[in-house]
Amino acid sequence: MKKVKSIKFSITFFLILIICSACLSTKEEGPSGAILLDELKGLSEKGVSLNWDDFNKYSFEDIGSGVYIRKYQIEGGHELFITGKSLKTLPEKIYIINKNGKELSLAQDDLSVL
Repeated sequence: MKKVKSIKFSITFFLILIICSACLSTKEEGPSGAILLDELKGLSEKGVSLNWDDFNKYSFEDIGSGVYIRKYQIEGGHELFITGKSLKTLPEKIYIINKNGKELSLAQDDLSVL
């Protein structure tokens, strides 16, 4: 009887761990952390032809609901956002929010202000 209770407890504990781990975070870990400013400036040279795959090597947080919104950390405390309806088409918008809260377009604005 004691063995049955122990097994039930173990199974219940295991299921709770699985449920809790699934609820923790939607962060996707890539091979590197924050995007370096030099790398970001290099990416910006692609302009409007930038696509989702250009950012695959960086970790991001998926913050979209119904649309794709990926948030990337940038060196210096800035954040990069990529938005779109599908990962199979070009992103609709790629922009930076600098540490002061100002929005900059990755493809169109001067990034030397970062």
